[in-house]
Amino acid sequence: MHRRIAGLAGLAAAAVVLAACSSLEEEQSGGDAAAVLRVANPTPVTSLDPLGANSADLPTLTVTQHVFDTLVVREGTDLVPSLATEWTNPDDLTWQFTLRDDVVFADGTPLTSADVKASLDALIAAAGPLAGTWSAVASVETPDDTTLVITTSTPLGTLLSNLAIMPVVPSEKVTDQEFYRAPYGSGPYSVTQFTPGEAVVLERNPEYWGDAPAVEEISFQYIPEVSSRITALENDEIDFTWSLPSDQLGRFDGNEEFSVTTFPTYANYYIWFNSSREPLTDPRVRQALWHAVDLEAIHAALFDGVGEIATGPMPDDVFGAADNTPYAYDPDRARQLLAEAGYPDGFSTEMMWSTGCCANGEAFAQALISDWAKVGITVQPAPLERATWLERLLALDWDSTMSTGSTLTGDADFTLARLYLSSAERTGYANPELDTLLIEAREELDQDRRAELYAQAGAIIWNDAVGIFPLDLYGNSVASSAVQGFEPTPNDMPDFVGVSLD
Repeated sequence: MHRRIAGLAGLAAAAVVLAACSSLEEEQSGGDAAAVLRVANPTPVTSLDPLGANSADLPTLTVTQHVFDTLVVREGTDLVPSLATEWTNPDDLTWQFTLRDDVVFADGTPLTSADVKASLDALIAAAGPLAGTWSAVASVETPDDTTLVITTSTPLGTLLSNLAIMPVVPSEKVTDQEFYRAPYGSGPYSVTQFTPGEAVVLERNPEYWGDAPAVEEISFQYIPEVSSRITALENDEIDFTWSLPSDQLGRFDGNEEFSVTTFPTYANYYIWFNSSREPLTDPRVRQALWHAVDLEAIHAALFDGVGEIATGPMPDDVFGAADNTPYAYDPDRARQLLAEAGYPDGFSTEMMWSTGCCANGEAFAQALISDWAKVGITVQPAPLERATWLERLLALDWDSTMSTGSTLTGDADFTLARLYLSSAERTGYANPELDTLLIEAREELDQDRRAELYAQAGAIIWNDAVGIFPLDLYGNSVASSAVQGFEPTPNDMPDFVGVSLD
């Protein structure tokens, strides 16, 4: 499709969504549009089932965190009570939780330990992207309505951080896909309308056990075009959006009608090398690829305001992250390493990525390819549709791949063990020493010791150049001046429970 026609089509689609949601807002709020927080999300919400294939999908979880509660929640580096009031470890394999006894779902049904068990069982049975984080669970028992006992086959030091993103769904609804068309939970909001890929409307839950949110309704609208989202903000058609390109934020400088927030996140950029394919099996080749890239220049040209140059395979705010010695930009060292590895004249290879995956992705890829060419490495670019890219990624049918990712739980295990254990088979890299560290860290209950082990594991991944980790990403949001009380979170899933409209 011609770019101009595509842009007009995007604007027309956005207008339809905005009009539909505006009409719905007026109908449901008695015409009082001020009672509705209008949000434009940058990626479509295709499912509201947080226990299945979308259990690690940020668009899904951004909405469902307002609907379903968890046993614990993360506050900074701490994990604090939510549905659970307290927990104990009678032994290294047992976790016992006491639940609140005053919580009901939006339909008035009491929330009990049976609902927690059903939700966790369903998440594990669905074999989705988070199921592996629960592989050590041997049993989940409910001695009474307010007691939950999780028994593991090995100690599981990540259990609390896992629970912080494990939503509790009514037990009778967990496998009912019709329920997820308009789901409700014990959280501050319930879903009143859902059009997959287009819009979601939330209504305040009068049965919520916590402080009632100030905003009566939240209307999520998917507006794919950046220009359309900005126009919608400026025309007072939406109140809030996020993840705008950094070069667009200056548009709001000095404008008191809008508030711009930039913040560190758990997300980062990475370029993985398939360590099972020649010549990338040799760490000297992978290290040469890193030394050949002028990250300082690329950052200044493409990523000013997008993030900061990374010092590890995870962002600094993630539990278990630690700084490592940066790879200096040194083309001569890169050529020397290539010669030592038997490639004095370089080699040819391919790098794939999902189109639209990343901030300035196309320009970044070309900058990398240009720098590599200077040391004799010829890289064929392979931008792919997301479905094709994902299929090849999981099949290890690639030489190198560029992407972004997020440590969703804020705990190093989510990224390091999930992606870099030999058994994960995600990068072609296998290292028994690394496996030992990661398994020991997962099974360690002492959190200080876990942090030490993850620092060691991160250093191995960094020094062996399993990939290039160029950038820890910032998040951003833009809100109208009417939006008060918004606090950004490093998981880059905006939480609107504390928001009010002036």
